[in-house]
Amino acid sequence: MSIKVAVGMSGGVDSSITAYLLKKEGYEVIGLTMNIAYSSSIKDAKKVAEYLNIPHFFVDLKKEFEEKIIKYFVESYKHGYTPNPCVFCNKLIKFGLLLEKAKELGADFLSTGHYVRKVWDEERKTYLLMRAKDLKKDQSYFLGMLTQEQIKKTLFPLGELTKEEVRKIADELGIFVANKKESQDICFLPDKDYKRFLSKYLEDKPGKIITEDGKEVGYHSGVFSFTIGQRRGLRVALGVPVYVKDIDPNTGNVTVTDREKVFGKEVYAVNVNYPSYFPEKRELRAYAMIRYNMKPSPGVLKIVSEKEVLFIFDDPQWAITPGQILVCYLDNHVLCAGIIERK
Repeated sequence: MSIKVAVGMSGGVDSSITAYLLKKEGYEVIGLTMNIAYSSSIKDAKKVAEYLNIPHFFVDLKKEFEEKIIKYFVESYKHGYTPNPCVFCNKLIKFGLLLEKAKELGADFLSTGHYVRKVWDEERKTYLLMRAKDLKKDQSYFLGMLTQEQIKKTLFPLGELTKEEVRKIADELGIFVANKKESQDICFLPDKDYKRFLSKYLEDKPGKIITEDGKEVGYHSGVFSFTIGQRRGLRVALGVPVYVKDIDPNTGNVTVTDREKVFGKEVYAVNVNYPSYFPEKRELRAYAMIRYNMKPSPGVLKIVSEKEVLFIFDDPQWAITPGQILVCYLDNHVLCAGIIERK
């Protein structure tokens, strides 16, 4: 009896080659494409499925996406946080609701085109989420909130490949998405204009832009227009460049300062998830990322409680941002992930 795998197909080259590789390995493959009302690639996914001669299904998750992801996105900005919707879309939608749909269709596994490796740890008797072979494309950061049960039911065929190798396979197949440009944007913000998007949900709430000593240097229409480390769009003239250091949703004050003062070493995170295991030590050396496009940097991880951690970097990091995700690594696997919180 063959093993049935549902592939989350977005219409891009990564998920397309994922489906191809699994079919080539002998799995019974079906394609699943989420309809969340923001994707323009549904037709491409259908064409790829036809090309590969695999069944293809649409899964309408517009309502759930609005309730679980859009609401979280809006509420975060409303309270002065800078969210990472992709992390929670993975946890709640792709590896949550889509995985459930895959099970309903009789699939044994869900598979995606993420660049990450799933490795069995014989000593700990658990699956680890390892960084991908292609470190430039590694997406383990976005999967840090997954549970062990979700990881068990997922396959990641691209973890041992580079992006160049994936495109080469697509070229050799003659598949039409081989050189399709990949999106770096949040799927519901194709124009990157998050302020305009938020204005549909949030009313202007004017506040002050102040310096660290409390001097008023400008005004704004709402804290949702700012993020830590921001320089552009402040509309203040102090003779020197200034950057956002703090956002206070209660007072409406946005504090600006010199660039050097936006660096910090300590990161406090809550709602912490351990995808594979809870470590025995409460303090240990590890590596961490506070945003996707950074190299994991060394420091000390202190486990405050089951759901709270403090990470102290060896070297100061730029713009530690409440609402973003702290992901900690040990021996190249994801140890834990949590939401960065104000101290």
